[in-house]
Amino acid sequence: MDEIADVFGPPDRDCIVRAAARSGDIFDAESLTALESLAGRLRTIEGVDDVRSIFDIRRQGTAGVVLPVIPRTSAPLDAESLARAKARASGHPLVAGHLLSADASSSLLLVQLSATADRPPASSAVVARIEAVLTESAPAEGPLALELTGLPALREQATRALRHDMLMFNSIGLVLAVMLSAVVARSLRSTVVASLPPFIGAIWALGTLGLLGAPVNILTSVVPSLALVVGTCDSIHFIEDMRRSARRGIDPLAASSGAIRRIGMACGLTSIVTAIGFASLAVARIEAVRTFGIAAAIGALASFMAVTLLTPLIASTRFCSGLRLGRSSPLAGRVANVLAALSVRHARPLVVLACSLTAALAFVGSGLDADTRIIDSLPSGAPASQALARVDAEFGGVMGVDVVVEWPVDVDWRDPAVLDALALAEAAVGREEGISRTISLSTVAAGMPPRVRRRLDVDSVSDLVAPESRMALVRARVADLGSRRLEEIYDRVDASLARLEQDRPGWRFRLAGMSVVSARNIRQLVRDLGSSLVVEVLVIGCILAVAFRSPLAGIVSMLPNIFPLVVIAALLVITGRSLDPATVIVFNVCLGLAVDDTVHVLSALTRNRKEGVSIGSAVRRAVSEMGNAVVIGGVVLTVGFAAVTASSVPSLAGFGVLACAAVASATVAELLFLPALLVVTDSVVTRCWPLFRDGIFGGTSPGCRARGTIGAGFLPAPPSSL
Repeated sequence: MDEIADVFGPPDRDCIVRAAARSGDIFDAESLTALESLAGRLRTIEGVDDVRSIFDIRRQGTAGVVLPVIPRTSAPLDAESLARAKARASGHPLVAGHLLSADASSSLLLVQLSATADRPPASSAVVARIEAVLTESAPAEGPLALELTGLPALREQATRALRHDMLMFNSIGLVLAVMLSAVVARSLRSTVVASLPPFIGAIWALGTLGLLGAPVNILTSVVPSLALVVGTCDSIHFIEDMRRSARRGIDPLAASSGAIRRIGMACGLTSIVTAIGFASLAVARIEAVRTFGIAAAIGALASFMAVTLLTPLIASTRFCSGLRLGRSSPLAGRVANVLAALSVRHARPLVVLACSLTAALAFVGSGLDADTRIIDSLPSGAPASQALARVDAEFGGVMGVDVVVEWPVDVDWRDPAVLDALALAEAAVGREEGISRTISLSTVAAGMPPRVRRRLDVDSVSDLVAPESRMALVRARVADLGSRRLEEIYDRVDASLARLEQDRPGWRFRLAGMSVVSARNIRQLVRDLGSSLVVEVLVIGCILAVAFRSPLAGIVSMLPNIFPLVVIAALLVITGRSLDPATVIVFNVCLGLAVDDTVHVLSALTRNRKEGVSIGSAVRRAVSEMGNAVVIGGVVLTVGFAAVTASSVPSLAGFGVLACAAVASATVAELLFLPALLVVTDSVVTRCWPLFRDGIFGGTSPGCRARGTIGAGFLPAPPSSL
């Protein structure tokens, strides 16, 4: 693509204007005049290099004279001239199917942006100016209906939709979550304490994107939500800890510092684990994924800093301290305690169920494959989506695909061998379903007499051949079929081109184009994000093993962290959806949430796992401390993400549905499966390795262990316990 850009200009900077005649015939006098006027107005826009339309195409006249397909006259063409022009255009290889629809009811104008204005943010201003001209040129009673599409316009319209929906539905979700928190706690002050620090953390994460210069896309748009999710969970844990201190009559300042010791270390551990997992994306092959990984890692740390610094500080003020923090939800506490009691009482069957269910869901989810379409990033029913569908139907698609043909030094570009090679390349591309409207020098020159072909001016076909570089292009359009199907098509085209190279030593045939890069990058993107999940799960296990001085804790924690991931994968398969950037991000958000709850439960367990206290009793006490926050956090986040399901952008709406399922499954895993796993693991260790001791598991007779906080040391059994 870089070579094509150097020789022929960037292939992805064309905005496409579809002009449809309201009369049904673009060649009626009024419609044709309006179309020509529109082309002239578009050329005057700042940031536009060129506009290509049916008025720019030339034909071979008598005696070798080159004439325009549509005559240029100061007066409107009469009916007979219009009919002849329509016949010429409908039969011209550079017009029919490329710039003119089969029924001549619509025409395309290709608006090429300048090299300095083909990327955001400069392209945003140019696209806005083009849209303004189209609005002025297409009044309700005018002869033309105008629509804008093309890669720069689609990129801009998708970004606008993402930005709008991200702000709107995140705001709606935040408001709903705040209202729910206020109702549950019956205290506006506690709602402010729980909501303000995560919100500030999300703003810091958003500011991080700005500092990094990261564009708003389907990946980076999730970073503030991630910060809000993790920050909200941590903030609720802080509030619950300080409420417990207030009920015991502890001074607000002492309660605040105690919460930092007890909850702050767990929050810090969660943030470090999440940040390391996202930072692993920095080695991804795709720049957008690397940017997202770094931004998400910094966003997770920013959320931790905001929550840890601000929540205890605000909660310790006279305005919010003590009973003003409201009450813990008795219903949430009862739900958590009932689930924990059930888990401890029926530990073995639940462990079997958890392992079996996780394996079954993983098997179902193993059938997932990557796929994405342009239209999924656009609002449903929006003008951009409709324009994309119409251009797909009438002109074969918005995206382009190119075949670069290079010939030996001793061959002239007008040689019949070049035309034959281009024709074969056209056939290799054109036989594939979904690719159409192939065009090359062969298309233009094959029907010319040899003497006319020898006089062919290179300037008239400069967008198809570059003699000095010994390169020619076969260009075609491709419909928005989805990356998975397009990748299969391109693999077959690559195989056909490889056979052509074998038959012609010294010649090269290469496939290129934005749609080719996009289709193959999507799979690489999903592969990078998927591999980061594997690394993140392993890193989580190792860090938890070190933090809690318990290798078994690192292993046991994997199942409740993996369970929500396989739930999402199975849900995608059952609903017939494929992996795309938005759905893959749900896995990362889900894992961050699951790890947060796991760390808090294990942290509480280490505080309660004392001399003579059985693992079952310690688990119940830990859940009685943390279960309320886990349940409330799950409900609040589910309500917040539920707002995103109303988005008009299909990929964002799907993200909301999956996020709700992820939060629910993570909450169940932490309160039902994790306690059972802890009890069974301790039972197995005590029975099979009676001398084994670590930070969590092993015997509980007097003198066996000294525990209390994260980081309790690995203690071998003293002689008195042998």
